[in-house]
Amino acid sequence: MLASLVLPALLALPGPSLAIAPGDDDPIVVTGQRMTRGEAHQMARAYTRAVLAAPQSDQNARWAEPLCIGAIGLRAEVAQPLIDRIEATARQVGARVAKGQCQPNVMIAFLLDSDAAFARLERKRPDLLDTTRRDERRTLGQPGLPVRWFYGQVVEGLGGRGVGPDAAGLGGAPGALMDLPVLNQGAASRINSPAQVSIKGVTVMVDVPRISDVPFDTLSDYLAFGILSRTRLDAEPEGMSIMSLFSPAAAATERPTGLSDLDRAMLKALYKIPINRSAAVHRNQMASEMIKEIAAVQ
Repeated sequence: MLASLVLPALLALPGPSLAIAPGDDDPIVVTGQRMTRGEAHQMARAYTRAVLAAPQSDQNARWAEPLCIGAIGLRAEVAQPLIDRIEATARQVGARVAKGQCQPNVMIAFLLDSDAAFARLERKRPDLLDTTRRDERRTLGQPGLPVRWFYGQVVEGLGGRGVGPDAAGLGGAPGALMDLPVLNQGAASRINSPAQVSIKGVTVMVDVPRISDVPFDTLSDYLAFGILSRTRLDAEPEGMSIMSLFSPAAAATERPTGLSDLDRAMLKALYKIPINRSAAVHRNQMASEMIKEIAAVQ
């Protein structure tokens, strides 16, 4: 469905991060500031609040099934390294990646005019945005965005059992991608729920003219972060983060070059902690895991 909307536009395309000492009692140095572990935990909590989208059904969504990434608008020899890097990041943080030929549940479209493409999609196929909140749709509709992404998700039983209604977007009708070339290698308690909120599909629109000065690997990491977690498109976390890549306040020389320690630690925590915890408990545990993860690699 998305492909039928964006292909006409595509035809117009020409042929110092966080450092933690190992001891529990040692102070933590964050971008030149010494702080206690309690202060570092609060910093990690603030980071998750800044980057993660508002919980739905009181959970933070993530992937439960393997990712299968497709790309349109790029030559195969250009798209393949981008897909490989995103897949490598997914494996590193604990997400699963489909092997061999697969049906895409992630589609990255490289466009000359993403504003017009999204406006057309919103007008012609609003059902593709059924699981997108109203405030998120307002953000997506803003002109001038270098990258847009939106998600299809479902509430389902743990491990993907007892799937509810089909997700919107790619998750709802993957066959609608038609025959596009896909490049791919390959019990309830107070804090637990018998269900999980799972991402089933992600659609990404990249505006080629607006990302022309961004290094390829940096763009790949930015897209990976947005694909692997239900991320606020307008996230502005404090400190180093790949999500500041397109921040108006950041000069070109201050742009991140890849995932920061905080970014990578958050993704690992997201895929490590049981997903069926309530959102508040989940984010608190994520902050603790982030600090432990960063301490372990320093």
